[in-house]
Amino acid sequence: MSTPEQALRSLLRSAYLSNEPVSVDSIAALQELLGSTLEFDQDDQQKGMSETYIDSLPRVPNSKLKAEDTCAICQCNFLDDPYPLVAKVPRCNHKFDLECLSIWLQNNHTCPMCRDDLRSKKVEIDTSQCELEEDFNMYG
Repeated sequence: MSTPEQALRSLLRSAYLSNEPVSVDSIAALQELLGSTLEFDQDDQQKGMSETYIDSLPRVPNSKLKAEDTCAICQCNFLDDPYPLVAKVPRCNHKFDLECLSIWLQNNHTCPMCRDDLRSKKVEIDTSQCELEEDFNMYG
């Protein structure tokens, strides 16, 4: 008999590699295996990141991936997939399968690895090289 963690990892891996939707029976079996550790609260669905944010995450080109690089969520090697979709989290640059990261960010607002709060990071614009325009005296 497998542990809940192994069952979840197996379910995610098979869903990811087969590119097929997860069956209702698989989800029900997993929920039964996990028992009361799962709490589904409809109000908590708003605590993650927006779909727009998730879609805008930078992608990692295949040429930048190493043979030993794996997703920290599902533990699958990125290059085992012939067409890997790998995204990186801004600032900390941790890399994950886009599908795994999307699922995580729908319910959380932190990096799955270092727990960096993604909501508190603002893009800083370097204005040191910008030329400031003189007042054109537009109103007088």
